[in-house]
Amino acid sequence: MQSHTIDRMNGTKRVFISADMEGATGVCHRDHLLAGGQDYEKARRWLTGDVNAAVEGAFDAGATEVVVADGHATMRNVLLDELHDGARLVTGPAQVRNRPLGQVTGIEEGRYDAAMLIGYHTRAGTPSGLLAHTWVGSLVRGIRLHGRPAGEALLNAALFGHYGVPVVLATGADDFCREARADLGADLEVVEVKRALGPSAVIAMTPARTRALIRAGAKRAMTREPRAPLVVKRPVLLEVDFHTGEMSRRALELGGAASGEAGARYEGGDIVAAVQQVWAGLAHALREEASFLK
Repeated sequence: MQSHTIDRMNGTKRVFISADMEGATGVCHRDHLLAGGQDYEKARRWLTGDVNAAVEGAFDAGATEVVVADGHATMRNVLLDELHDGARLVTGPAQVRNRPLGQVTGIEEGRYDAAMLIGYHTRAGTPSGLLAHTWVGSLVRGIRLHGRPAGEALLNAALFGHYGVPVVLATGADDFCREARADLGADLEVVEVKRALGPSAVIAMTPARTRALIRAGAKRAMTREPRAPLVVKRPVLLEVDFHTGEMSRRALELGGAASGEAGARYEGGDIVAAVQQVWAGLAHALREEASFLK
């Protein structure tokens, strides 16, 4: 696949932002993450502020279009009436029929030049990782891509790469920033918005401070030498380790191959096909739709 890089000759700079919540400014506890939790509404504003800072930085660097995909839980967290009015928002639950590419749904709608991961977190199994999980924490103990442990940043970067789009910026806590650079390259622009002290505690900075850092980081990311998209060899193998054998058995009712006592293997012709199989299995394993699917 021909890689698409930022075209400085014709001025076209279309940017796609995928936003999660665990890595947003100030967020440190599960109560921040779901409706009804203590300070959830504050956390929504913190997240929206982080997103707006990235949008502003992209426009500072000459972006002509920015699309934001809300990628956390219900995927209805970013506050539309507080979103930068130059951006558009992909919002709505992660049902396969709605959002077949989950946190990056919308990337398939058109050619983009750069992608940004805002408010992301470490993968499942990260020792003392802040709010660490991969996709569905209640089910997934870990995911491997071609045998390599993969978190949401790596998996979504691979999806972006399928469409020829490089990830140029990642923001979150310090533990996530290390993971992102290890998985996506040491040259990746990262912005640390807090320091993780453990699974549910951080040393935080004020929103005013982190927004300034994110805006500057987004502008730098857009004006640096272009990064190459992540290209995953085909066919694509994804292996999912579940917490229990019963979870894996339910997931396997829709396809895939058993792996050990509580695992499933999914192979697709490309990363999109493999990921869609995994998401279908996870949704089926839940039996009843979880809150983030509604």
